[in-house]
Amino acid sequence: MEGIVPFAKVNGIEMYYERVGQGEPIVLITGLAGDVSFWNKTVPMLSDRFDVITVDNRGAGRTRCSGTFGIEDMADDVIALLDHLGIFKSNILGWSMGSHIALDLAARYPDRVRTLTIVACYLYRPARSAYILEYLADGYADGTVSGGTVAKVLNVLLRNSGFFEEAERKGRTIREIQPPDPTGFKNQMRAVNGYDAEKDARSIRVPTLSVHGLEDIMTEPSAGDEISSVIKGCEKIRIPGEGHVLRPESYIPYVMVFIRHH
Repeated sequence: MEGIVPFAKVNGIEMYYERVGQGEPIVLITGLAGDVSFWNKTVPMLSDRFDVITVDNRGAGRTRCSGTFGIEDMADDVIALLDHLGIFKSNILGWSMGSHIALDLAARYPDRVRTLTIVACYLYRPARSAYILEYLADGYADGTVSGGTVAKVLNVLLRNSGFFEEAERKGRTIREIQPPDPTGFKNQMRAVNGYDAEKDARSIRVPTLSVHGLEDIMTEPSAGDEISSVIKGCEKIRIPGEGHVLRPESYIPYVMVFIRHH
């Protein structure tokens, strides 16, 4: 199964995915405008013990989709991909917007989910990040905001303070995030805004772990506490010094222990 990198015709789209490793399956679902490369440092930590599946959500990376869609459509895409791969039950891990996709999937398809891990998740998007992201999505789509500006602002929102301090101390150039596809970015933003996380969170009945960085300024740690409080039996891990994008070594070991215990 090493190095398989095909497209799958699922749910009316051609979905790009990568599959590496052996063992029980785990699907990693990334956030707004992200693609499989987000997991480049995570996959090697899991692939010795897991069949690791990463996906480009519709509207991002190599999974094209010109029309509008919702979080539910992206969750259905993942289920259709699992069907395509002949996998009935899987561990599911979602980060940021991907945590909402994972949440919806677990709420509507509980028999398909062995464990659920939600990273940087929230019930209601904090007003500050909602304002900034909507401005970027609208402006990038109509050409009034450049891709470079989008990349710089996302870097500030996603990273912790230590990331910039270390770069300054070592004289390193900060690598910019690649600007996303403008149409896909706006359509995914619409999907996020139209999603009712609380409804799904209250119906979750699968083993769930909530992970949040304590330096997250995109979705503050209190947002993670809020959603974990309404998921029955939810376990939680809070990681000091980590922002919205957490270094995999800071939390993946906890995820592996969580899965092993369930």
